[in-house]
Amino acid sequence: MPIVAAGQRYMAQHFGQSNALSEMAKALGITDECLLFSFDQVRGMTPAEALLEYRLNKLFAALTDQPRQGLSRAIRVCGLGETAEVVTLFEKTFGIDMPLFLLTCRRAADDRVFRRQHPEPEALVLPV
Repeated sequence: MPIVAAGQRYMAQHFGQSNALSEMAKALGITDECLLFSFDQVRGMTPAEALLEYRLNKLFAALTDQPRQGLSRAIRVCGLGETAEVVTLFEKTFGIDMPLFLLTCRRAADDRVFRRQHPEPEALVLPV
């Protein structure tokens, strides 16, 4: 358990780096085999699968927080690869089409801006 927790902390600090996985075992002072075994026993996945999951979750959060930053940029910042492949993985993982997700996030961001600019309760009521 301490190895996996340390590995997850390492991922959180280095997820955007392309060599994050290859350096993890070395940084933790263990063998690749020990890291692989530990993740398999505790998380039921490889360190590579755990890192991909972490990166996809970071992408989800980044697009939710800043939906107009540009998909390619967000993918790059999260340490993910080719855009088309990432979009497919994202859609499979979260069960929503990327264009619909971005549209929803952008509308939510617009709503938050409107609400900050118009905090009065009557601003929430649509005219009939």
